[in-house]
Amino acid sequence: MNILVCRWDQVTLNALLDRGAAVTLVFDEWEAAHRAIDPALLARVDRHYVIRSFDALDEVAQLAVEIRSTGVKIDRVLSLSEFSQFSAAYLAQLLGLDQPSVEMSVLMRDKRAMKERASRAGIACARFVPLSTADAEESVRRVVSDLGFPVVVKPAAGLGSVGTSKVADAAELAAVLAEASRETTVQFLMAEEPIDGEEFHVDAVWVGGKARVFGVSRYLRPRMTVRTPGRENGSILLPREREPGLYREIEMLHERLNAAFGITDEITHLELFRRPDGSLWFSEIATRFAGGAIPETFGPLGADLRELWVQAVLGADHDVPALRTPPYPYVGWINLAPDRPGRIVADPGDELIARFPYVLDAIRSRSVGFEIGELHPSVWCLLLVLGADSEEEFRSRTAELEAALLPAYEVAG
Repeated sequence: MNILVCRWDQVTLNALLDRGAAVTLVFDEWEAAHRAIDPALLARVDRHYVIRSFDALDEVAQLAVEIRSTGVKIDRVLSLSEFSQFSAAYLAQLLGLDQPSVEMSVLMRDKRAMKERASRAGIACARFVPLSTADAEESVRRVVSDLGFPVVVKPAAGLGSVGTSKVADAAELAAVLAEASRETTVQFLMAEEPIDGEEFHVDAVWVGGKARVFGVSRYLRPRMTVRTPGRENGSILLPREREPGLYREIEMLHERLNAAFGITDEITHLELFRRPDGSLWFSEIATRFAGGAIPETFGPLGADLRELWVQAVLGADHDVPALRTPPYPYVGWINLAPDRPGRIVADPGDELIARFPYVLDAIRSRSVGFEIGELHPSVWCLLLVLGADSEEEFRSRTAELEAALLPAYEVAG
């Protein structure tokens, strides 16, 4: 099978190549400069291209013509990140493939379109108002009349909680729009009513509309309330046998979402809230694997989530890794990171981490030498996968790791 992959991801690429897929790889100049591109792995792909940006559709169009000229028929296009979704769909269309469709990429990337589709399907979600820096005054007026304050303001096509803030009044909203208007192009945002309650994420692999993998995780705290990326920033994968009612309820909601968005053969990352009255409210969904160490959390069950996805992509003739009982009933992950911007000059060492036997995996995403600009919940630095016998013990172990390891961080500048 010939797979066109948009974005560098070592685990996904290894999983594809180890199972005999022919890979055409595309990544951008930012990744080339900031990611640890493994030359040995790069040499294993059939061909690779470095483009200026996944937003440069003129360059993406030329790339599609170039790929067609090689005579290789691409069987499937995979987008491994939020920011390559639009261009992956554009490439698929130019290469004669039905999926991912341009419409799907818009629904998955533009939160306004996403919420409109969910609302029309009768799925409970926050009321929202679209915002534009081209008419900031009218945007503020609509929020005042339709929503009131406070509101959560986020980029229309943003990533997770990056660039998201809670706004208390009209003056603060006007200031946010004024700041956004400093960009050279018109900026589209949205304001929505805040949703209270517990926040969950659901990670699934779908084949023919049926879930091959389905995991429900509870965030340690709602993402909007994470004040620094290195504290209480993670989630716990809940065992189905201990939460059967929650799983059934979320599966029913996911079926409705799949029908509304046309999801049949994808990997999905869904975020939702359970409000104090017990009702489930839709937040966001993406047709990509999640960030943080969410994919690695499935490792103790038998395989990284990305490997399970690749098995589904390549078809039933490939062996599916057998899921096993993990060493702990509750497995999850946390992120440890500095509490201020600057260049990381010291971080927790392997010997220090090894003192905690319940740590099952450690992933260094940003380590010594990396320059942290703006702090936000998705500044992944040291990601730890850990296990516990209960949620209470998991949270206790999280606090223990934060107290022991965070002081090892040193930041200059």
